Amino acid sequence: MWTSAAILFASLFVSISAGKFGDSLKQCDSNNRNALNTCLFKIVEDLRPFMPTGIPEINVPVLDPMFIQSVNLVQGEFRSTFSQIQVRGLSKFTTISVTADPDTMVMKLRLSIPELRITGQYKISGRIFVLAVEGTGTFWNILNNVTVDATSNLVLKGNAPNQNLQVANNVLDLNVSKMRMRLNNLFNGDPILGETVNNFLNENSQEVFAEVKPEMAKQVGELVIKVMNDALGALPADKFVSTRTRS
Repeated sequence: MWTSAAILFASLFVSISAGKFGDSLKQCDSNNRNALNTCLFKIVEDLRPFMPTGIPEINVPVLDPMFIQSVNLVQGEFRSTFSQIQVRGLSKFTTISVTADPDTMVMKLRLSIPELRITGQYKISGRIFVLAVEGTGTFWNILNNVTVDATSNLVLKGNAPNQNLQVANNVLDLNVSKMRMRLNNLFNGDPILGETVNNFLNENSQEVFAEVKPEMAKQVGELVIKVMNDALGALPADKFVSTRTRS
């Protein structure tokens, strides 16, 4: 649950990365707004077959399944670390819309994903609402009907003709229609307390998600900007967007 936003957002923008994938793309004409949006839409869609293999030419890893070493989350009295995370289902995404404003260098995307399956290790302590929680073990999380809205501000770095696109900041909103999860070995394997906490988390999954979402977005932003800029820095900006005609 807490890691899915990072994975989704990073995957979106890696889609305009380099290597053979980038070489195969047709430049997007930034002088025609509709043509630009259509071109960017196609770029995102063209990412799908590369997700199971990654893009080795620029060290972009496999994205389905995607592996994340660790994510730390602190929210009030609640502290958690999720590690050895594996996420499956990203390549099943559907692109709803892609829009870009070449003047303000703002790009917006909306995607939907039917299901994400997330597994890994966890360590948590503290309180979720009124419930005390403590444990270390494995976890799984299933998200259904995921909708992702992502907004990124892009900047050009360097001097022509060797400029690169870089991400200055981004905003992410993630919504799910249904979420199921399980934390194994809560309270040192106490079956009664563990089952009580897992039932509570599933019965109140939307509220729990809303509670951790602000801190999660902060963690996600740092991870996403690094992944995106590593990928975008591998090719000149004109690989993706042709020079705009200035009046």
